[in-house]
Amino acid sequence: MATCWVLDHPAHVRALADAVRRGSTSDLLLATDRPEVRMMLEQRDGHLPSRRTEWLPRARGALGGLRRAVLARRVVRRWLHDVPQAQRMVAMNAPLMPWAGRLAGLEERWCLVDTEVQHRHLRWLDRGVTDLVVPTHWRQDLDGGRLQAWEVGASEGRWRLHRLDGTHQHLHLHPIRRPLCLHDPPRLLVRRLIGDGSHDRGEVVALPDTVIEGFDLVLWDEVPKVVERRAWHLLDVLSEVDGVITQSTTFAAEAALLGVPTLLVSRAERGYLDRVEDEGWPLFRHRGPCEGEAWLDVRARWLTGLALTDALDPDPWPAASDSLRRMLAQSDEDPSQARMISA
Repeated sequence: MATCWVLDHPAHVRALADAVRRGSTSDLLLATDRPEVRMMLEQRDGHLPSRRTEWLPRARGALGGLRRAVLARRVVRRWLHDVPQAQRMVAMNAPLMPWAGRLAGLEERWCLVDTEVQHRHLRWLDRGVTDLVVPTHWRQDLDGGRLQAWEVGASEGRWRLHRLDGTHQHLHLHPIRRPLCLHDPPRLLVRRLIGDGSHDRGEVVALPDTVIEGFDLVLWDEVPKVVERRAWHLLDVLSEVDGVITQSTTFAAEAALLGVPTLLVSRAERGYLDRVEDEGWPLFRHRGPCEGEAWLDVRARWLTGLALTDALDPDPWPAASDSLRRMLAQSDEDPSQARMISA
């Protein structure tokens, strides 16, 4: 089955890379034109095969998402003219894309979600999705009633609801044990955000330079222009550092799941962050300004954690990647199921 893969974020590129490699040469990569995504698709570095690629602008402003959807519809329609076999779309945290795929005539439209707070955007899934993948750690207290509505829709046959045991980070990471070798001074990877994402407002907390003074730093900030670096090398760098400080929730989960003590400075609430903490991975969260007793306390606990990675005893690693592979394989074997829902 030919697939349109929606690659909206660098973490989505990493998470879906294995599935793309196992896909068809007729597949389409529908990518968001942001510097890190463009670097990853240009460099590939053995992680992604060469596939037909179309670019969408990043959504900005109140109507930015709708403009992207209209453009995506046109792009997908052109692709459909050239692809003879059954087609589907697979997206992550891009709720308007299944709707665009439906308008373009795609038979099957998947979306994996893990960001509960996107209430307004998540409602668009009701208009276009045929298959919805929701993690088991999804926080209903944050989702504005979306999971309950999806369960009702699934019971009525409007779409299929799949539950995934694992985070999106589990789809592409592999558990490791880091050797205890603390540098002097400690070596840190710092990743700061621009802060113009669809749900960054009210979540991003300033990370002043004074917070990272005195450390040996590896800077890997989100930047508005292409920089000279190996795009696929970010997670490899984690094996060379003692700790992480970041404003990015996605990267914080990735780093902590690889056993790197990670200090996340953000007001963001996510079910996957709770899961990473609850399972015993070294994630330390601070939700306010980098000052005061609360800040000093979490910073001290994180600094102590830099020297205690050999004491980690996290929960077993879930088979999320195999689970998603089986979900997608079922539609490969019986694409008529998608047509039943689309009818």
